[in-house]
Order: sequence, then structure tokens, then C-alpha cells
Amino acid sequence: MKKILIFSFLLAATSISYSALENSAVESTMNITATIIKPLTVQVDGALDFGNILASSTSHAYSSFTVKGEENAKVKISFDNLSSDGSSFTVPIYSNNKDFFNITFNCTAKNNPGNLLNHTNNTIILTDGGEVMLRIAATAQPRLNQTPGRYTGQITMRATYE
Repeated sequence: MKKILIFSFLLAATSISYSALENSAVESTMNITATIIKPLTVQVDGALDFGNILASSTSHAYSSFTVKGEENAKVKISFDNLSSDGSSFTVPIYSNNKDFFNITFNCTAKNNPGNLLNHTNNTIILTDGGEVMLRIAATAQPRLNQTPGRYTGQITMRATYE
């Protein structure tokens, strides 16, 4: 009987202490917010077409990309797998027989001419209308002994919100 009384007393004491701890709990509420923004889109405005070029001559071509998204947003621009000398990028173009030569190009925002984009200066700000045209100016200078034929390549531009 003594053991039952002691057990009952211990059980009652633990129940009281748990309910006392439960009553001392505090609460706080956290607000949750989210803003949905427009997805970025990149549109190629035309091919970079040099036309017919004589070996060892210099030719120029121009085109552009248009980036659209959230108004006044900061957007980081990069060109996949291309080397840069700080103001220009270099991309190879190849013929069917695997001969190649390099094209150099630079990129500048239409609303910020003269400010060339590169690996370190790679942020643009979209306009109040949520877009920016990025102009591409390219130069081709094949070698004197360049194999005649059609040469092709690609530039892949990536835009991401900052």
C-alpha cells in the first residue's frame, strides 16, 4: 500500500509540473510575404551574318538580344563558355571540315551606349517598360590561308535576376 501511495504521489507531482511548464509557454507570430515577378525572357533579334568574306579581310556584323522582365530590375548578363579580354568576347566558328577562325564581339545596352558588358561589368537595369536591347557588334578576320567554305557558330547569352 505504501508503494502505491508513493507511486500515486510521484505521478501526481509529474503531472502538475508538466502542466505548469505548459502554462509558461509563449507564442509569437511571423508574417509571411511573397512577391511574384515576371519571368525573364531573352529574344534573339537576328543572326550575326557576315555574308561573303575574302580570306585575310576584315568584316563586321551587327545584331542584338532583347531582354524582358520586371520593370527596373537588375539583371546579370553572361555569355556561356566564352573568353573575354575585358571589352570583347571571342567565339570560334567552324566549317564542315573542322577548320575554324575566331569572331570577336562586344555587347552594350542600347540605353547605355559605350558601357561594354564583360565578366566584371555584367549588370544591366531593365527600363520602366521592363526591357533592354543589348547590341552586339562583331568582327571577323579569317586567316590568309583560311579554307573556303561556310562557317557557323553560336553565342549563348544568359540573363538572370540579381
